Amino acid sequence: MERDELLSPEVARALRPWFSRITLGAQPVIHDAPAALEQPDHATTLAWRAGSADPYDVVIMGPRTRARYYVERPDRNCLQLRFRPGRAADLFGLPLRALADRAVAAAEIDSESLRAFVGLIADGDSPPAPESPPARLRSLARALPVVLATPPDRDGLRRRIVTDATAMLSAGDGLPHTPVSLVARHLNVSERHLRTVFIDGMGLTPRQFVRIDRVRLVLARISQKLPELATDAGYYDQSHMGADFRRIMGATPYAFAMRRWPAIEACKADAN
Repeated sequence: MERDELLSPEVARALRPWFSRITLGAQPVIHDAPAALEQPDHATTLAWRAGSADPYDVVIMGPRTRARYYVERPDRNCLQLRFRPGRAADLFGLPLRALADRAVAAAEIDSESLRAFVGLIADGDSPPAPESPPARLRSLARALPVVLATPPDRDGLRRRIVTDATAMLSAGDGLPHTPVSLVARHLNVSERHLRTVFIDGMGLTPRQFVRIDRVRLVLARISQKLPELATDAGYYDQSHMGADFRRIMGATPYAFAMRRWPAIEACKADAN
């Protein structure tokens, strides 16, 4: 979990089961980036926009199958909390299949638990001011146990399937990804059932998850030599890596590393 300076030990313990990463503002991928980048991501993210006068200015960003490039406004830095596999669906009480490639104001999502959660975290505390990131994180930590009851065993089982499947499907150094059929067999479910549970819990199919996960590994090591990088990310060859990367990032790995990025856009929530 990043941004440890924002977290007290108590808050970190409360948030760690739910969020894998906490960041403030866009995180640079390469030095002197020409724009702010929203990486492709198989996770769902809660973004709390610090520059807004509205304390309820909370946006849910679903999994992104394509990169987005935009101008970062200094007064609109977002406190972003990236959900662990299956946890966003637990909090919303809804499947995530409708959130892929969308950024939606939390108030527009038909989720009673999410509305209650947003109402609680918007209250903040003082001192410090409610707008400060540490205060917001404390509000998050207090709100989670209030709005969430213990999930039924069935929901817990579905989350375990998603968690185990994502671990098996994730890219490894120099290792090909585990085929979806083998993952289903290992988890003792049908491939069709795995796909349904995975889409509900992650908002993506298992194969979309694999494609995004490999591109994210390439992004993390973009300065590495491309033939070696293709092997490390589990691609058949450099051509396979280039095609996947261009489909998702809008540029080849070489063009991206050279800062020849696609056109930038404004960052805003979608209408529901």
